[in-house]
Amino acid sequence: MKDTSNVQYNKSNNNTISKTKKNKKFKLITSLALFSIAIFMVISGIVLGYNDQKTKFTSDIYINGSNVRGYTAQMASRQLKQDLNENLDGVDIKLVYGDREWHFDEYDFEVDEAVEKVVSNAFKTSKLSSKDAIALASAKIKNFNFDITDIFKNFDLKIDNIIKDIDIEPKDASVTFNPDEKQMFVINKEEEGVKVDRKKLIELLNKQILKDKQICIDIPVLQIQPKITSEYFDDKLSLQSKFSTNIKNSQAGRRNNVSVALKKVNGTIVKPNEIVSFNNLTSPQDASGGYQNAIIILNGIYTNGMGGGICQASTTLYNALVLANLEIEEVHKHTIPVHYVEHALDAMISDGYADLIFKNTSDNDVYIKSYVQGDDAVVEIYGKTLPDGVTIKRVAEETTISHPGDKIVQDINGEYADKVLYKGEYYRLKWPSEGYDAKAYKEYYKDGKLIKREEIRHEKYQPQQGIVIEGAKDLPEGFVLPEQDVTIYPPQDEQR
Repeated sequence: MKDTSNVQYNKSNNNTISKTKKNKKFKLITSLALFSIAIFMVISGIVLGYNDQKTKFTSDIYINGSNVRGYTAQMASRQLKQDLNENLDGVDIKLVYGDREWHFDEYDFEVDEAVEKVVSNAFKTSKLSSKDAIALASAKIKNFNFDITDIFKNFDLKIDNIIKDIDIEPKDASVTFNPDEKQMFVINKEEEGVKVDRKKLIELLNKQILKDKQICIDIPVLQIQPKITSEYFDDKLSLQSKFSTNIKNSQAGRRNNVSVALKKVNGTIVKPNEIVSFNNLTSPQDASGGYQNAIIILNGIYTNGMGGGICQASTTLYNALVLANLEIEEVHKHTIPVHYVEHALDAMISDGYADLIFKNTSDNDVYIKSYVQGDDAVVEIYGKTLPDGVTIKRVAEETTISHPGDKIVQDINGEYADKVLYKGEYYRLKWPSEGYDAKAYKEYYKDGKLIKREEIRHEKYQPQQGIVIEGAKDLPEGFVLPEQDVTIYPPQDEQR
C-alpha cells in the first residue's frame, strides 16, 4: 500500500502558495488603479474638496479683482453672484450706430452659470499643490475675470444680429455696356463697405459693464475698401480693333441676314477665359430667328437657301477678333473663295457642323459692338489695350491653282427643260474657277516696326470645274439652232 500523506500535504501547501500570490497580484493591481485614479483627479483638477463646505481657497486667487483666499467655493460663488447682481441691477446698455440704437437691461444677463464656471476653474487651480500638476494645469494663472460674453444671455446671437444690421459688403466699381448709346460705357462707382469691429465692441462692453449703470457705446466699425475702383477701368475700355466688310451688292434678304446676325452678337461681353460660339449667339438660324432666304454656297455652287449672308457676319467678327488678339478655337473656310475678304481669312459657319469659336485668354472683359452702317458690316472690339503700344495687322498670301475647264452634262431627265431641249443647246450652270493655296499671318508692330510674324491659317481652295448643261433630244430634221452664247472653256493649263 502506497503512502499518500506526503502527496496530500504538498497539494495543500501548493494551494496556499497559489492563493497568496493571487492576493498579492490583486492588491498590486488595485493599488495601481487607485493611484492612477488619484493622479488623474489631481491633474484634471477634480478635487473632492470643491463640494466640501469646509475646503477653502488656500492661496491668493483674484476673481474680478477680489481676493478670495480663505473663502470656500460656495462662499465665493455666493458673494460674487451678489456683487454681480448688484452691479447689473438697473443697468441700461445702449449701443448706437448712426441713427440706430439697440437697448439691453438687467434681464438680458444671467449670472449663476457664469459664476459657477469661473469659481470652479479658480478653485481647481488653488488646490493643485504638486509642481508637476501645477505646470500641467497652468496654475500660474492667478487672476480670473468675468467676460460679458459669459453673463450676457445669448450674447453671440444678439451681437450677430446687430452686426447683420450694420455690416455692408464693399461694392466694386463696375461697367454697364450700352453698345447702341452715344456713351457706350457707364462706370458704376465703387462703394466702401462697413464691418463691425467685434473685438473692440466686446472690449468696450467689458470695460464699462461692472463700473457704470448707464452705458452708451458707439459701435466701432471698420471701413472696408472695395477691390476694384473706377480708376481700374482707365485702360480697360479702349477700342482694340475694328473691321468691316462691304454688302453693297447684296440682295435684300442677304443684307437682312447680315444685319440680324450682327444684332445678335452686338453687346456681347466675354469674360476672362470664357469660350464663345458664334452659332450659339446667332441661333436659331432660321425664319424664327429673323432670317430670310438668300444666296448661299452649297457644294461649291451658289444657290438659294435659308440664312445666306450669316457667313459674312461671322467673317467680319473673325477678322476683328484676330486684330484684337483673341484666341480662335475653331474656324472654317468656304468651299470656294468669297469676294468680301482675303483668302484664308473667311469664317464659314453652318449650324450643326461648322462654327466660329473664340476664347478670351486675357485677364479682362472684352466688349463687342457689331452693326450694319450703310453698305458696311462692322465689328468693333473693346477692352484692355495691347501691352507696350503693340498693334496687329492681318496679311494674306496665296498661289493660284489652275482650273480644269468645263464639263458638259446632258439633261437626260429634263431637269433644265426650260433652258435647253436639244443637243447643241447649252446652259451654263457653273463657271470654272481657279483654286488657291493661301496662308494668313498675324503681324505685330511696335513703333511702326515689325517685331513678330506668325501664321494663323493655311487653307487650300480647290479649283472648280465649270458645268454646262446640254439638251438631250435630237434636233428635228430641218430645225436650225440659234447661235449659242455659251463658251466652253478648256482646262486652264491648255489655255496658256
